[in-house]
Amino acid sequence: MAGLLMAPAGPALAQELILTLRAPDSETDLRNAYVRDAVQLALDKTRASDGPYRLQISAPMNKRRALLEAAQQAVPNFMVVAGPDAGRAAGLAPVLFPIHLGVNRYRVCFVHAPQRELVRKADTLAAVARLRHVQGRGWADADILRANGFTVEEINGYEGLFQMVALGRADLFCRSVLEAGPEWQAHAGLQGLALDDSLLLAYDLPQYLYTHPANQAVIERLGRGLRLAFADGSLQALLRQYLQPSLALLNLGQRRLMMLSTPPPAAVEMNDKPFQIDVLRPPR
Repeated sequence: MAGLLMAPAGPALAQELILTLRAPDSETDLRNAYVRDAVQLALDKTRASDGPYRLQISAPMNKRRALLEAAQQAVPNFMVVAGPDAGRAAGLAPVLFPIHLGVNRYRVCFVHAPQRELVRKADTLAAVARLRHVQGRGWADADILRANGFTVEEINGYEGLFQMVALGRADLFCRSVLEAGPEWQAHAGLQGLALDDSLLLAYDLPQYLYTHPANQAVIERLGRGLRLAFADGSLQALLRQYLQPSLALLNLGQRRLMMLSTPPPAAVEMNDKPFQIDVLRPPR
């Protein structure tokens, strides 16, 4: 994704805020679309009080590089989605609001197609752990899976993760329910890749927007805007809009729910529970 996302002008005398978000890893990578729209919603909620803004997209880079760029203030107000351990280790400060509303704690898995039946029969956590899992290098998921006895290989490159499973070099690549629907649509033609229809893993994985600590005005504005959007329901509606491709496909209520333990984090930013929604229950 290239170019700029322009917002309507605010108060004439207010200085325009420039805010940068990380580019997708590939043309089929839609993971950042919800975050982009959630940030834009928060900025819209505060435009009358805080003034105009402009969202721009960074050059393509992986998560590690993005954290480094944010720490070096290489671009204006660079916001990166990360967990507390990674964000704090990079010297960054959080926007105190769980950007995914807790939905990313649920995981479904891409599977090597010939292994589908074996996965369906894996009715214990130990059986699932014995399968070969793949995750992105440096992702927090890998540490959580290993702490629960899983065999996990880490690799660089987003598209390579799907290729690993399609080629049978890994059995499972587990993804957030927010990501799985669009990712399946983007990779459904990849021979050897299938979407498992039996498992639903769950583990805590809080994530926030992180940026350089000097960007306090942006941190405060985004936190306030996200809370305003949550209070009036527009943020939940936006998230459920992005969830629809997954919820229509995954049949979450029919899956075997397996809870994983989470190692104690080095950093805890806030109590997320008041801002979590439960995708296993339909909205009222």
